[in-house]
Amino acid sequence: MLCVVTMNNETKTKALIYCRVSSERQAKEGHGLDSQEHRCREYARTKNYHVVDVFRDSYSGGGDYTHRPGMSNMLAFIDNRPLQEFVVIFDDLSRFARDVVFHFKLRQAL
Repeated sequence: MLCVVTMNNETKTKALIYCRVSSERQAKEGHGLDSQEHRCREYARTKNYHVVDVFRDSYSGGGDYTHRPGMSNMLAFIDNRPLQEFVVIFDDLSRFARDVVFHFKLRQAL
């Protein structure tokens, strides 16, 4: 089942944005949270997706996604809506997960 939102007589796929930096320095630089969100919103716009929510992490501590508050909140958001489907947008694969094992665990969780 693909969830959609009707806006202005258009049907749009629902999307969530996930942004992550691993240091305060990155949060303030060119690939900071705001610039990641901007690029993700632009991508959503080009795909005609409706952005429902944005989840952010500024967390340093390895690849374990279970320790990231923003990722945990996004997974809980999805779990609380079992009959809905979302597209998850992130700026770069490394923002999703760098560690291969955690990458596949996170994909399975989603």
